[in-house]
Amino acid sequence: MTQFIANPIYDSAFKYMMQNERAATVLLENLLDKEILKLDILTNDVAIIEEKSGVRILRLDFSAKVRDRKTGETELVTIELQKSYLDTEIMRFRTYLGQQYSDIKKTDTETVKTWRKNKDTGKVENVEVEKHIPLHIIAIYILGHPFQEINIQKPVIYNRPNPRGIEKEPIPEVMKTRFFQGLTHDTIIVQIPYLKRNAKTKVEQILEIFCQDYVSSKTDQLLEIDDFDDRSSDFKDLARPLQFAASNPEIRKVMTIEDEMSIHFQNVKYVTDENEALHTMIEESRQKLQEKDSQLQKKDSQLQEKDSQLQEKDNQLASSIQMLSELGASPEQIAEKLKIAVDIVKRMLNA
Repeated sequence: MTQFIANPIYDSAFKYMMQNERAATVLLENLLDKEILKLDILTNDVAIIEEKSGVRILRLDFSAKVRDRKTGETELVTIELQKSYLDTEIMRFRTYLGQQYSDIKKTDTETVKTWRKNKDTGKVENVEVEKHIPLHIIAIYILGHPFQEINIQKPVIYNRPNPRGIEKEPIPEVMKTRFFQGLTHDTIIVQIPYLKRNAKTKVEQILEIFCQDYVSSKTDQLLEIDDFDDRSSDFKDLARPLQFAASNPEIRKVMTIEDEMSIHFQNVKYVTDENEALHTMIEESRQKLQEKDSQLQKKDSQLQEKDSQLQEKDNQLASSIQMLSELGASPEQIAEKLKIAVDIVKRMLNA
């Protein structure tokens, strides 16, 4: 039987889905390949990072107690999930992840014994203090776009710490230390464009909830799952809140606003980029004109200086001719003096 569900590529639909504890547990358990014993949502924000470009990043932070399916070992972790539909600068993800590393709220606490000086008595005493233990971070990125630099047609990519020794020998047990747990993190990347129908692996079958091949012919806001009854119980648990979202007028209204915002912000980005380029060209041209004007002013000043020098030489020459005439110099002598003066003027003009 065909079922219509809200398209979780929309922030409003995705948030509605992840606010359902069972749906969030199903998605995270399958991505992490770990059993989730306890799950708490810490933050639930949609951030418009830049108003001019309308870059939207949905951020969900979880605290989770997980158990390894193979070893049975448990661990308290922080899950940082970021979802972006449009191509997004890496620094936006990186900056937010850095904030999580320094967030004291993303730590566990334990009581330890230590020696402290008593301010009142001046004596050193053995007292109990609370110590913050940083939690291991698991970063999940759900991208509505593929990588730009290289064509890697993989719907899910895992990157986990793989410590090795000097001879390249694996040392997996080092990951149990607080030092490594606090200073390294796992990364899981989902590329939505490469999620396809009829997936073979369990994880991809669950992630078909994001597959845009199911977009309804009526509207992009809905996915049309034609084999819903044959799906796994996990998929149905994940889809159930999206079924409610599809028929919820308030959520559909927000999804429509998201459509309008996406169109608006894409246009704004295009116009803004054009204007920025135009302003840059104008500024560069203005600077070049200022440089040329400065050069012309310098040459004009030099010409005025030479003109002044020539005028002075002309005055000196006229004075010399007058003096020679008064002293009774012959025309030949005056002509010789004029020749010398002309040579001097030529050298000045060529300087």
